[in-house]
Amino acid sequence: MNAADLQYHAIHLLALAKNIRHYESALVEARGERFNIFDILHVGHYEVRTHSPILAEFLNPLGSHGQGAVFLKSFLKEVLNIPDTDFDAESARVSTEVSIGSLGRMDIEIADCKHRRIVIENKIYAGLQEKQLERYHEYDTKAMLLYLTLNKDSPPDGAEKSVGSNLRLVSYRSDIVRWLECCRKEATNTPGVRETITQYIHLIKDLTQQNTSTRMNQELVEAVLKDKEKSYMAYVSLRNANLEIRKAILAKLNAQIEPYICELGLNVLERFSGQGGIEEGYIFTTPELKARNLCFGIVCESSNYNNFFFGFKYISLNSALNTEIVQIFNNAKIAECKSSEWWPAWARWNKHRNLDDEAMAGILSGEFVQDLKALIRELAKVAIEACKSGVVSKST
Repeated sequence: MNAADLQYHAIHLLALAKNIRHYESALVEARGERFNIFDILHVGHYEVRTHSPILAEFLNPLGSHGQGAVFLKSFLKEVLNIPDTDFDAESARVSTEVSIGSLGRMDIEIADCKHRRIVIENKIYAGLQEKQLERYHEYDTKAMLLYLTLNKDSPPDGAEKSVGSNLRLVSYRSDIVRWLECCRKEATNTPGVRETITQYIHLIKDLTQQNTSTRMNQELVEAVLKDKEKSYMAYVSLRNANLEIRKAILAKLNAQIEPYICELGLNVLERFSGQGGIEEGYIFTTPELKARNLCFGIVCESSNYNNFFFGFKYISLNSALNTEIVQIFNNAKIAECKSSEWWPAWARWNKHRNLDDEAMAGILSGEFVQDLKALIRELAKVAIEACKSGVVSKST
């Protein structure tokens, strides 16, 4: 296929995808699917406060969903492939945040009348503590341990080898979504439960960056396969251009932000490079902050632009926690403050958890830029307050 044919078919695929998306977007709007209580409350990224309680409630035969052990039985079948004889779902009891003394605290425990246990270690963004799964295995060597992550990640530190066949890797992306879709079918006659499951599925698909429209995906697949080589190679050319497209979008973001940064009198230490590396993003400082060994930024914690957070960072490592900047950050009430070795005051950016496709589109529309400017402005106010008040001492 020559370059002209490839370009023609690539443009045709883009036009088709645009039309399908426009149609699907209209359907989503008409059905009210943009309304999601988890997004509205900005709680979708909390493991302990959101996901563990929801999962435990659905798994609990005594749960308020009123479906008895139906959901748990579906979980045992769809996710774990456990026969009914190996676990008594009817007698099971489900608990969260279960203390096992010095060995730690289990996120979710499911135990039946014969003391057989299924333990779920639930991880959305946080990492494992040292030897966490091994300690649970020490508590009950017969318990099945589920390591639940967004994308079926493997645990660190050789836990798979230590725990052995007791360990199962489970993902929100495929395993939990598939199970919830089965639960939704079972909840046909309970609309409140059914719609809650639907909203939770949409939340998970958002967290795992999946297209919520199966029909849209299918139409695109059929278009790619329609005339075999031509459309497929056009798709490949579009896929291969992804990195360059993202770089161009981020270059546009840098250009849009630059005048605003100058207006605020900030010095830029780092910008988005388009490489998708760990802690890629914006880092700013001022002469006053620099004199206090501080800068502030908005960066992606993980590679490929995932897990946005913002806050104040040491320019060079300071062993003592700067409690003053923590207090000023808390007083600003931007978000719930956390502290780490390099970042004495930081928080998750709930409005944009990832620099995903929707955020990239938001850069082109200008919506994301306005949100970013607002956050930079709030952090700049905290910086001014910190330096003006004198409670943040100059580094020596």
